[in-house]
Amino acid sequence: MQRDKTVAAPNHPEKTEDFPEIHTGGQAQEGREKNPGQDATRQMPNLPQGLLAHVIESLASGVSIADAAGTILYVNPAFQQITGYAAAEVIGRNHSVLSYKKTPPRVYEDMWRTIAGGRVWTGRLLNRRKDGAPYLADLKVVPVAGEGASRSPHYLGIQRDVSAEMGLERHVAAQKALIENIIDVAPVVMALLNEHGKVLIDNHAYKVLMADIGGEEPAWEFLKAVSDGDAARFLLERRECDSAEVKIEAGRLGPRWFTCSGLWIDTARPDVDSFYEAAPGRALLLVCLDVTARMRAFQQAKTSAIRARTAEIQQAQGMREVLQGAVYQLQGPLNMLAAATAMMERGGGLNPALARPLSEVQTAGAETLARLRDSVPHGVAEPVLPLNVNELVREVMDFMVDRVLAEGVALSWLPTAVLPAVSGRAGQLRTLIKVLIDNAVDAVGEPGVSERGIVIETRRGAGGGVEVVVSDSGPGVPPADRARIFEPFFSDWRRWRGRPGMGLAIAQNILTEHGGTIDVQATAEGGCRIVVGLPVEDAALITRGDGV
Repeated sequence: MQRDKTVAAPNHPEKTEDFPEIHTGGQAQEGREKNPGQDATRQMPNLPQGLLAHVIESLASGVSIADAAGTILYVNPAFQQITGYAAAEVIGRNHSVLSYKKTPPRVYEDMWRTIAGGRVWTGRLLNRRKDGAPYLADLKVVPVAGEGASRSPHYLGIQRDVSAEMGLERHVAAQKALIENIIDVAPVVMALLNEHGKVLIDNHAYKVLMADIGGEEPAWEFLKAVSDGDAARFLLERRECDSAEVKIEAGRLGPRWFTCSGLWIDTARPDVDSFYEAAPGRALLLVCLDVTARMRAFQQAKTSAIRARTAEIQQAQGMREVLQGAVYQLQGPLNMLAAATAMMERGGGLNPALARPLSEVQTAGAETLARLRDSVPHGVAEPVLPLNVNELVREVMDFMVDRVLAEGVALSWLPTAVLPAVSGRAGQLRTLIKVLIDNAVDAVGEPGVSERGIVIETRRGAGGGVEVVVSDSGPGVPPADRARIFEPFFSDWRRWRGRPGMGLAIAQNILTEHGGTIDVQATAEGGCRIVVGLPVEDAALITRGDGV
C-alpha cells in the first residue's frame, strides 16, 4: 500500500515487535460507521491468546501493517513470498519500496484520500518485486484506529498476486474479441439463444436485419418460420433444422429469403449452484444465409417463364376461339343457303342452271368448315393439379406490372390469407386471371374515365368454392350487353385496341372446362365487377380431357 511521492504524509516511525498489538477498543471514533471492521476484536473476546496472530501468519494472502505514514510495521510470510522481500528487509521501510512507475498517480491519490477518511479502499496496484519483476496486486486497505495519546491510525493491507488471473482474463477477453470479430464479419446472420429463446450473442448481420424488420428479434421470426408458427415448442422440444428455406418480410425493403440451420450445443452454466454439477447448459446456434439475390433471380426467371407460358396458352386459346367463331359465322349463311335450295327443289322452282353452282357452293362451304374445324388447335398440355389461387394471382400480377404501370392504373390486391386448393391447369387459370385483368385495364382506359383503379379480391364463395373478384372503375357494362360480351369478336370499346374481342370468350371457355362460373355485376360507383367461381379441389370437375 505504497504512497505516491506527490502526496504528503506525516512521518512518525514507530518501533515495533514482530506482531504489534493493535487495538480497536476505546472511545467512539469518527468514521467507525464507515468501517464496521473496527469492532472485530470486540466480537472475539474469548479467542485463545496468540490465535489471531497464528491465523494471520498462516493466511495465503499477503498481510502488512503500516503506520499513518505508510511505514511497514509487520508482514506475514505470504507477503514475503509474494514480494520476494524478507521481513527484515521491509520492516521500517515505507510501502513505496513496492511502487512501480506504471501505476498512475491518481490511483495512489484515491487510495490515500479514502483511507485518510477512515474508509476501506479496494483496488489494484501494479507493484514491483525485489527482483524488479512487476506483479499485479489485488489490494484491500483497512484503516484501524490506534491506542495512546496520539491515537494515530494504522493501516492493515491484504493483497493477492493476481498477475496470472489478469493474464487469463486478458487472454479470454482477446479470444472473445477475436471470435466476436470473426462472427461479425461472417457473411451470415448468426445468433446464440438460450433454452428460453433469449439471444445471448449475435453478430453485425443479425443487428442489421433486426433494424430492417423494425426492431423485432429475427431469431424468433426464423424459429416461427421453421416450426409452423410454434417457436416456443421448437425450443421446448429442442428441435433442429438444416438449411430450411425461410422468408421474412422486411417492410419497405420487401421479402428476404434465408436458408436457416439450427443446432443445439453444450455451454457452461454460469450460475453458482451448478459448480458441482457436470450437466452443461444448452444453447441453440442459429446460422442463416441470405439467399435473397438468388431467390429474386429465380423469381424473375420464373416470372418470365410464366409470362411466356401464359402468352402461349392465351395465343392458342385465342386461335381456337377465332377459328370456332369463324366456323360459327360461316355455318349460318351456309345453313340458310342449304335451306333455300331445299325449298326451291321441293317447290319445283329450282332453275337447272343454278342447281349446279349452288351445289358447288355448298360443297365448297362444307369443305371449308371441315378444314377450319381441323385447324382448331388443341389445348397446351397441362396436368390437373391442386392449386393455390392466391399464388396464381400473385404470379400474374408480377408479370403484368409493366402494363399496369404504363397505363397509370392503381392496382389493389385484397387476398384472403387461407383458402382451400382448387383443382385445375395452372397455365389456363393464369390465362383466365390475365384476361380478367387485361379487360379491367382496357375498361379504365376508356375515354371519360377519371380514376383508373382496379381491385382484385380472393375469397371463399357462398357455395364453399373459391372466388376471384376483379372490379374496375371503368364505364361498366350495360345490362343488355352482359351476355354478349362473352361472344367471340364482340367489343363495345370506344377506344380502338387493335385486337379482336376474344378475351372474355376465352375466359368463359376456360371456366367451362374447369366447372366454374362467371358473373358480371355493376359496382356501386358504376364500374364493372366480374366474379369468377372455382370449385375446391375435391369438388372440381375438369370437363375437357385434352392436354392432360
